[in-house]
Amino acid sequence: MMKMKRSTATLARPHGMTLVEIMIVITIMASVAGVVGYFVFGALDTANERTARMEINQLEQMVETYYMTTTPSQIPDRLEQLTEGNSPLTEEIPQDPWGNDYVYQRHSDRDFEIFSPGADGVEGTEMDVHASD
Repeated sequence: MMKMKRSTATLARPHGMTLVEIMIVITIMASVAGVVGYFVFGALDTANERTARMEINQLEQMVETYYMTTTPSQIPDRLEQLTEGNSPLTEEIPQDPWGNDYVYQRHSDRDFEIFSPGADGVEGTEMDVHASD
């Protein structure tokens, strides 16, 4: 009987991954996760801004309706007045997508503004969301 000899190259070959190979795989996975995360969180910010604009438009329409249905015609002093009276226009005033109250400013008997302080929650910054943005 002949004995088969194994080559030394077969015996010396490692049966796993080296540290360098593992680091390369981790780097690739982190890069892919970073790109995906950037687009996912960017989409979330865009969706929150769109939601805030829609809610601001709805609140503005309710203020206009309040003006047309009150005698004498007047706009509310505060948004909470939309939830009061015999026929409230809404059950509650929603908060913006970031959990902040919408800002209502009455400028005159007929002029008003509603906006969201945005993700930072601070009025008067670039993060503010207005209906017309």
